[in-house]
Amino acid sequence: MSGTGTPLQPTISDYFQPTSIPRKTGKRMSSPIDLTIEDGGFELPSKRPRLTGPEPLPLNCVGASSSSSVNDWRYSPDKPQSPHKRPSGSRTKSDEKRLAAFKRSLLQDNNRFIKKDHPGEVGPDQGTSVVNEAKHVADGAGQDSDTFKQLTDMFSNPRKPKGIVKTSAKKVTELGPSGEPYTPLEKQILQVKKENIGTVLMVEVGYKYKFFDTDAEVAAKELGMVAFMDRNFLVASIPAHRRDIHLKKLLSAGYRVGFVEQIETAALKKVGDNRNAPFDRKLTKLYTAATYIDGLDSVDDLDERGASVFMCLIEEETKGDNGVGVTTGMITICPSTGDVVWDDFNDTIMRLELETRLVHVQPAEILIPKDNLSPATRKMISHFTRSSASSYRTHVETISTVMPYSDALARVSKFYNSRKNNSAASENFKQGKLMAEAIDFPKRVMIALAHVINHLSAFGIADAFAESKFFTKFATRAHMLLAANTIINLEIFRNEDEQTEQGSLIWVLDRTKTKFGSRLLRSWVARPLVDKHLLKERVDAVEEILESSSEKLLTLRGLLKGLPDLTRGLSRIQYGQCTLKELAIILKAFTKVADAFSDVEDNPGIGAQFKSGILNQIINSLPELKKPLENILRDINLSKLEQGDKTSLWNDWDKHPEIEDAKMSLQVIDMELDTELKSVRKQLRMPSLGWTTVAIDEAKVKRKENRPIPDNWVLHSKTKVFARYQPPEVQLKLQERAQQHEILEFEASRAYRNFLAEISDKYYAVFRDAVAKLATADCLLSLAQVALQEGYTRPEFTDDDRLEVLDGRHPIIEAHSNDPYISNSVKMGGGETFTKIITGPNMGGKSSCVRMIALIALMAQVGSYVPAASVKMGLLDSILTRMGASDDLARGRSTFMVEMSETSEILQTATSRSLVILDELGRGTSTFDGMAIADATLQHLVERIKSKTLFITHYPLLATKLQLKFPTYIQNLHMGYDCEFRIDGGRRITFLYRLMPGLATESFGIECARMAKIPEKIIFVAAGSAVHMQEIIQKRVSRNRQVKL
Repeated sequence: MSGTGTPLQPTISDYFQPTSIPRKTGKRMSSPIDLTIEDGGFELPSKRPRLTGPEPLPLNCVGASSSSSVNDWRYSPDKPQSPHKRPSGSRTKSDEKRLAAFKRSLLQDNNRFIKKDHPGEVGPDQGTSVVNEAKHVADGAGQDSDTFKQLTDMFSNPRKPKGIVKTSAKKVTELGPSGEPYTPLEKQILQVKKENIGTVLMVEVGYKYKFFDTDAEVAAKELGMVAFMDRNFLVASIPAHRRDIHLKKLLSAGYRVGFVEQIETAALKKVGDNRNAPFDRKLTKLYTAATYIDGLDSVDDLDERGASVFMCLIEEETKGDNGVGVTTGMITICPSTGDVVWDDFNDTIMRLELETRLVHVQPAEILIPKDNLSPATRKMISHFTRSSASSYRTHVETISTVMPYSDALARVSKFYNSRKNNSAASENFKQGKLMAEAIDFPKRVMIALAHVINHLSAFGIADAFAESKFFTKFATRAHMLLAANTIINLEIFRNEDEQTEQGSLIWVLDRTKTKFGSRLLRSWVARPLVDKHLLKERVDAVEEILESSSEKLLTLRGLLKGLPDLTRGLSRIQYGQCTLKELAIILKAFTKVADAFSDVEDNPGIGAQFKSGILNQIINSLPELKKPLENILRDINLSKLEQGDKTSLWNDWDKHPEIEDAKMSLQVIDMELDTELKSVRKQLRMPSLGWTTVAIDEAKVKRKENRPIPDNWVLHSKTKVFARYQPPEVQLKLQERAQQHEILEFEASRAYRNFLAEISDKYYAVFRDAVAKLATADCLLSLAQVALQEGYTRPEFTDDDRLEVLDGRHPIIEAHSNDPYISNSVKMGGGETFTKIITGPNMGGKSSCVRMIALIALMAQVGSYVPAASVKMGLLDSILTRMGASDDLARGRSTFMVEMSETSEILQTATSRSLVILDELGRGTSTFDGMAIADATLQHLVERIKSKTLFITHYPLLATKLQLKFPTYIQNLHMGYDCEFRIDGGRRITFLYRLMPGLATESFGIECARMAKIPEKIIFVAAGSAVHMQEIIQKRVSRNRQVKL
């Protein structure tokens, strides 16, 4: 380059032919010139900070070019190239000369560039070197190539000649609510909000994401930020690096959120015809709570277990009593894990079956028809979304039109047929077994499945269905189904008082080390086994862990500590959202797992040698990860992956020549800038002059030296001491360098996306199976940890229908309290009566005792050891409870109506293999009605159903009557107590909390009121009334006996 007036030098490729920048004249020296502004005055945005949050599949990454000549000059590999255009990688003679000069410069000792490491070499801090050659990674999707064409064509296509003048009619100025005209940005906002009604939009504007209009009101309410008027819109804003934190807050509040981002880069815009207009912006990402997959390093998961569930319901009315019955089809899917559950069930007007499924699944999002849904179902869903045990609000989406069955079948068939060749799909998917199973679905389930596929396709995660090995029916013969009120009454997942996990059964059992293990254990607890063979295998594995001294078990326990959420990580890989640092974490974790049992792989004949088949499968399967990991790590430099450097990631650069070309071009430009610096030094006679780089390169000259600055140099900025200039040739080089940076970033991103797709296609099934084995191991080790507690024993399962608990203790109360728990025993079946009527004083421990029996039975069928001296039991097919008193006014149900509805459900569901618990049935109405209902219900359970029943009551007459009527089926028990009379006539009750034979004739409600600090005056009056009423009843009983005699 020369100092002034020289013609433009050849650029690095014919793609980039920047026009010369006209000389700036008429500007005073005191007015600094922004060299990033072209003739139209477009101002570049500030550099955005790099975000580490998830990058979902883009909806539309790059907008169309505004230049009308782009399509005419677009590069296509299938077309012969114009002599003026050439594909990336080919070079002109001028380019070859520049590269030759650059290579000669590299060989000189005083070269400013450091020699680049050979791609095949691995430094001492970069891990183990990989020798084998990696397989070729396929090129990206058509969207990537289109984006690349737009970039290169925009850079290479000359701007419109000055002779062409646009003519346009005079525009009508549109005024906003403030009386001021809408700015171009505000017009963009109006359009994008019109296209995305019902979505909270976060709009990228420079360094910030902004909320406009009603979205700003939502941000102010949910995020606690200030919203203010800015021209025509209410506006709120957040820093770009805090985007994902605020996104999760909005998702947890039940909103659907979209990102509206700038879809053109500064370099692309600078060479386009729209350089004077705002950045093009479009909706690029869309999220709901169920479709958002959080990063591995997140500390505030949307779901405590990191796996949100999506549910779809399709309902049909059926003819039944009063015409209120419905049949409902249900599909649920967890996008993070690919688990699919379906069901088709009949329901009554109280929608108890639907409530059971909602409580079990705990969906983060529900998809329902907008119109074809009964009021009772709508009320149940509304009640659930308001009172969900989760701390996050459930989001509800609606289907405007429910598709007919024929369309649903066609949609599902098209989806499965189009993905048969996807190597990431499960074997059942590829072989068509899932499609065959789906065809047999009831029509409501098929319609729900089609709508879920459509819905998830809009978020780019419908491939979650391809991961599934099979569809799981909600209720199966191998598992016990716990009703919603049983889960609540027994405090299985949440305690009743604070609605937190502490003080629940899962709190006692969950000693897992990983999130994926915790999720599996919750599934085990929610669906206890009723298959004796499967249950024995699980308990045998727990027992062997306790008794074995194998080093492999110690290794396995240590291996699980510190593992990331691998299930979520695999999902992020599959959906292309995994960052470089996350991928490094995942690969290192799997490498740790594969290397832990390498001796098993080296000696396949020896194996793990456990008695338990489950443990052998776990240990023997983990070394299978080694070969896939070797293939993956052969392609990449793990050290660069950990650093997040995707431009220097690859070991074999022949697979990515575009990246190497872009990096070489940048080095050539840097060398030429150094050459230009030498020329500038000679021209200004300043040997020590150097480039000063803040955002760009420029020559910095002291003002007092009065150096001869050429007229065509552009003043960039100045202070009292220095003035900063840019020679025209430097401006051209900087523009060319910015273009090469765009190309390098694009090619590196495309290569990395292709690499993620290759991992998903080839190795997803292997990794997923390994995670499932690790989760099972985590659960078994957790149950073994529970079994180590003092007083826990292995349950014994029998073929007969008995339930014997000797010295059982309540697992939750014992773990939560420092006081010793008084044990109790009960025998049902095996020569003993199947029904126990339990009476006793208020606060005497009746409810705790029956809960203890139910929890011990449930723990046993989960595969856990139990807190008792011994337990012998035949397998139960259900545990049904009716406990407590609460109304449900939101759904129009009184306390007594809730009680009767739950009792009705129990009578319809119970079998001879069920455990039924009824606590004070009939107390919500008058004494005589309540006694009559309790009498009839218990007789039905004894005579017809013959289930094992624990019946708590304060009706001693009822207990006496039924024991006399069914002496071989019913036994009266009571909670023990001591009663002492005080000097003032009151009584002091001492609760023994011991279950004893016989009947308690009193409930001691007066003493309970005294313990609750009811005023003594009121208690005195109540005691007198109680004595009087008791005398009246006794006289009436005596009179009736005399009449009978």
